[in-house]
Amino acid sequence: MSSNSESHSNQGPNNGVEPATSRVERASYLSARVSFAWLLPLMAVLFAGWVLWQAYIERGPLVEIRFDKAGGVIAGETRVRRNDVDVGRVEAVRLADDLNSVVVSVRLDPQVSPYLDDDTRFWIVNARINTTEISGLGTLLSGSYIEVDWDDVPGERQSEFVGLDEPPLTTRGTPGLRLTLNADEAGYIYVGSPVFLRQIEVGRVERRRLSKDATQVLFDIFIEAPFHQNVYPDTRFYGVSGVEGSIGSDGATVRVESIAALFTGGIAFENPPTITQSAPVRSNGKKFKLFDSRGDARESLFDGEDDQQYRLIAKFEGSVKGLRANAPIEYNGLVVGRVASVSVALPKESAGPSIATVVLQFQPRRLGLEDVSQTQWYETVQGLVDGGLRVQLATGNLLTGSLIVKLVNKPDEIKVAVDFENEPYPSLPVIASNVEAVTADVEALIKNLSELPLDSLVTAATQLLQETRQLVASPDIAQLPAQLSTSMTSIAKATETLPAMVKSLTTASDNANDVLEGLAPDSEIYIELSAAARELRIAAKSIASFAELLEENPNALLTGR
Repeated sequence: MSSNSESHSNQGPNNGVEPATSRVERASYLSARVSFAWLLPLMAVLFAGWVLWQAYIERGPLVEIRFDKAGGVIAGETRVRRNDVDVGRVEAVRLADDLNSVVVSVRLDPQVSPYLDDDTRFWIVNARINTTEISGLGTLLSGSYIEVDWDDVPGERQSEFVGLDEPPLTTRGTPGLRLTLNADEAGYIYVGSPVFLRQIEVGRVERRRLSKDATQVLFDIFIEAPFHQNVYPDTRFYGVSGVEGSIGSDGATVRVESIAALFTGGIAFENPPTITQSAPVRSNGKKFKLFDSRGDARESLFDGEDDQQYRLIAKFEGSVKGLRANAPIEYNGLVVGRVASVSVALPKESAGPSIATVVLQFQPRRLGLEDVSQTQWYETVQGLVDGGLRVQLATGNLLTGSLIVKLVNKPDEIKVAVDFENEPYPSLPVIASNVEAVTADVEALIKNLSELPLDSLVTAATQLLQETRQLVASPDIAQLPAQLSTSMTSIAKATETLPAMVKSLTTASDNANDVLEGLAPDSEIYIELSAAARELRIAAKSIASFAELLEENPNALLTGR
């Protein structure tokens, strides 16, 4: 019974074999649903996503550059370069909203992002051939590209820029000095014109533009290192666009700064001998005046001394016609200042003279006075006046009638003092001008010329010319060359017989000497023959000398020499 019961119990529903079989089937089902083969694609997707995310977060900045034209720029192909190294690529090119310009979208490398500030510049590099440069020829084969330039200081990042129409002549990394020159007119100076120092090219003109009020022309120039160390606050710049000529006491002079300046124009600068004692200009953007010529620049070395503490006044009675502002003040023939202004006051009395007040702007350095105070200046002026210095009007040009102010020494004049109480400036003593005397002399000369009998002189000269013409056209004058030719032929024939004549005279003289040897010295015939022989010898010598003269100078018969 027990065995049957055991056997029966083993075959019951609670037998342990059936649960084990169920567990094995469930594990096989799970392994079939989750296979290791699906892990590889999942890992690939995750890795690709990570790569895309890294590329997204590490990609460079996208900037937009506005150009007037996009010549040669192609989306996806045109590169952005700096120092011949690619730093970006053009992603898109489209028209701007105004439909008059183009916008180029550029993706740049992340490392350049800190330098994309307001000093960054973009321009399109194409082949350029003009009077000032030949550049970009390599783009004929490789295609156009966009060049970028920035300074070395990181700044606030920008994403929109305006491209340059023309490439800058000097990149921002080039050491040197940038200055601004102002002139009344542009002349023949263009962008790219050279800048010279002692006829050596040391820089160039980068930009030419009008001032905001359009009253001046501004030139932005760049001077390369180390030549920028020669620019001082009192440096003078002047144009050298062509040939500069002058005529002075030492003759005529012609100066050409450079052959290149004849075609493209140019600018030069120089310093006075004592200017190197000051510190050179170190900051960019300082403004200077551009003079028309080298002479004007040298003459202006003292123009900066317009300090009103050096102003004085001269008062003249009567007319000052011809005296204008900026007229020179001369002392011993040298310019020591300029006339600042001229004004006339009505006479206090009806019959009184009018008084002209002339403000004199002196430049003490022209008188050898360096860095003088107003007190020292007044003391110097008073000393000169005590020595006889006076102010006088003089004629500057007889043709134009212009006047100048001269400082003359009159030691014999009555001593006077400078009126330092006069307002607004002290008043100098004056003496009568020589304008009236010079004018009177000129008027007398003109009067004398007008009194000359010009009509009779012209009539006499005309009659003389007519008589000379008639004389030349007369038949006698026409026959004169033929007569002279005949005379010269006869003279030539006579000259040919002169040697024979001399020989005959010499023979006759010798025969006479032979005859004389046989005669008594005190006889009458001896005396007569001796005289005849002596005359024959003299005649022979004279004829021989005459023949020699004609041989050396055939024109002696006509000229007498």
